[in-house]
Amino acid sequence: MPSRPAPRGTRHRATRALLSIATIGITTFALSGCGLLSGSDGAGGDTSGGKGPEKDTVVVGSLPALSQAPIAVAQAKGYFADEGLTVKVQPVSDGPAALTSLISGQNDVSLGSYTAPIKAQATGAADLKIISEMMISVPNTMNIMVLPGSKIKKPEDLANAKIAYSAPGAITDIGTKAALQDRGIDVSDDQFVRFGFPDMLPALQNGQIDAAVMTEPFITQAAKNAGAVSIMDAFSGGTADFPVAGAMTTSKFAEENPQTLKAFQRAVQRAQVTGQNRAEVTPLLPQFAKITPELAPIVELGKIPTSMDASRLQRVADLMKRFGQIDKQIDVSQMLVEPPPLEQNPTGGA
Repeated sequence: MPSRPAPRGTRHRATRALLSIATIGITTFALSGCGLLSGSDGAGGDTSGGKGPEKDTVVVGSLPALSQAPIAVAQAKGYFADEGLTVKVQPVSDGPAALTSLISGQNDVSLGSYTAPIKAQATGAADLKIISEMMISVPNTMNIMVLPGSKIKKPEDLANAKIAYSAPGAITDIGTKAALQDRGIDVSDDQFVRFGFPDMLPALQNGQIDAAVMTEPFITQAAKNAGAVSIMDAFSGGTADFPVAGAMTTSKFAEENPQTLKAFQRAVQRAQVTGQNRAEVTPLLPQFAKITPELAPIVELGKIPTSMDASRLQRVADLMKRFGQIDKQIDVSQMLVEPPPLEQNPTGGA
C-alpha cells in the first residue's frame, strides 16, 4: 500500500534540516578522481541459496578516499561478482553531495564519515542505515600540522592560533576539539577556518593559517613536500580507535532489497578480511585514492574492521551531542543493519 505523504509542515522541516547538513563535512581522507572504482564487475552466480539479489547493480556514491579500501579490494578480487552484483562507484564532490544523492535515490549506498548521516537521522531529514564499517583510526591518521620553524611547538601553543579544518561539524572539527579538551586546552570556534584538504598546505605556506587539521594522505604529502610536522595526534586519548568511515543506505533501500544488501555486505566482509594484509591494499591505492605509487607504501592507512560495533559507532553520536551538532541523543544501534555472520558466507570466506 503506498505510504501517505507527510504533512506539509513535516516535509518543510525535514527539508530545512537536510539543507543544514550541508555545513557538515565528511572526513574521508579524499582526493579527486575515481580510478579503479569507476569500473564495474561482471555478474556472477547466485550465492544466496536460490534467492538472488533483487538488484544486480549497486551504485555507491563516494569521494575517492583511503577508506574505500574494502570496496576496492572487493572489486579487484571479484567478490562482488561472486555475489551476482555489479558495483559502480559514482564520484561525488563532497560529503553533503554524497548524502543528498543517497536520499534522492540516485545512489544506493554512500561511503563516508558518520557525522552527516547521524545528523540527518537526528533531525528527521532521512531514515538511514549503517551497513558496514570501512575504517577505524590508527595513530597519525588525523594530525594537527605546522610548518617547520612555526612558533607553535606543542598543543598548548594553539590557544590563539588560526587553525584549518575541513568543515564545521566534521570529525576534523569535533574530534580535534575533543582531543584538545581532553588535554585541558580550550580553543574557540572562531579560531577555526574552513579549507579543503588540498588547500591546507598552501594556506600554511602563505600565512593564512597557523596550523591545519590534516588527514591522510595529506599528512604524508605535507611532510614530504614541505617538511610539515605534527604537534598533536587528534585521534589519540579519548578519540583513539575512532570510527572514521562507513557505508550507509536508506531504510527504504534496505527494506526493498534485503538479498542485495546481504550480498553486498558479504562481499565487503571478504574484502575486509583480505584487507588485513596491507600488501593486498597498497598496490590499489594509486588507482582508487589517486595518490602516487611512492606514497602508497608509506601513508597510514587506518584499520579495516571485520565487524560492526555499535558501542564504537555510538562514540560518534555522543561526540556530536557533546559539541552541539545534534540536540538529542541518538541510539546508533537502531541504525545498524548487521552483516550476515562471516562463517555463513556461502562463497567460502576470504
